[in-house]
Amino acid sequence: MPQAFAHVIAAIATPFRPRDLSVDFDSLAAHAHWLLDKGCDGLVLFGTTGEAPSLTSAERKAILERLIHSGVRAGALLVGTSACAIEDTVDLTLHAAGLQCAGALLMPPFFFKGVSVDGARQYYDAVIRGCGGKLPPIYLYHIPQASGVAVGVDLVRQLVERHGASIRGYKDSSGQWSNTAEILARFPQLEVFVGSETLLLDNLRAGGAGCISAGVNVQPAAARRVYEGSTAADADKLQAQATAVRKALERAGPIIASTKAALAELHQAPEWGVLRPPLEALGADARAKLCAELRTLHVEGV
Repeated sequence: MPQAFAHVIAAIATPFRPRDLSVDFDSLAAHAHWLLDKGCDGLVLFGTTGEAPSLTSAERKAILERLIHSGVRAGALLVGTSACAIEDTVDLTLHAAGLQCAGALLMPPFFFKGVSVDGARQYYDAVIRGCGGKLPPIYLYHIPQASGVAVGVDLVRQLVERHGASIRGYKDSSGQWSNTAEILARFPQLEVFVGSETLLLDNLRAGGAGCISAGVNVQPAAARRVYEGSTAADADKLQAQATAVRKALERAGPIIASTKAALAELHQAPEWGVLRPPLEALGADARAKLCAELRTLHVEGV
């Protein structure tokens, strides 16, 4: 397994003020520190869970700067810098590099569908070329159900061949273990992360680095126990406990909404349940049912 920047990583959610849907920087910083205190050794900013497409470039830069100013170590932050326009992606990637973050998490542009492997490769090539000598480590983000474009074995192979060690890692949020396993087998030099803590133990046993997950926002300590106990006799039991919580979040509704509803209960701050349109918060009944189930599962703080 290559030395990874982190192993237990929350794809951190973004809190919005109900009044005007502006970013609540103080709540975000407090949550980031809570996660790092409770078991995370890394955070992903501006991923799917962070509602990145709903944030302007200026907001993303301000959030990152203020989080680092709050005392979060830049080297623990993997920054989602994806945007549809190449120049926007370059700008955000260089910003993260200038702050000495762990790297940039990049998915292909997420509007055009039916994009070929060559088309996606040209996009990555252009971003990497645009960053020049200031390029940070690049982590490829495979989430075809959101982006509409797969970052499969052929694309990864081309990018590794063309850019070598600049391609540092891979996040698989497809939920398809067969794809993760193939990436691990074909590219052992990469830090490979699964996008759900349900697959954390499988990934570790196969030589993967860890997980980057929405659910870790709610159960950082449980995910840490799976990571640290991956070779212990009770490893499968620890994994089953973490899986049960993740499945409860998935049953409650869309994972972003259910994660934020759980955070509203965990932090006793109803504003955590707010999403920017067009996304919608969980209804009151669904939230109450979710919180009751999380209490039954002994989730800390709920």
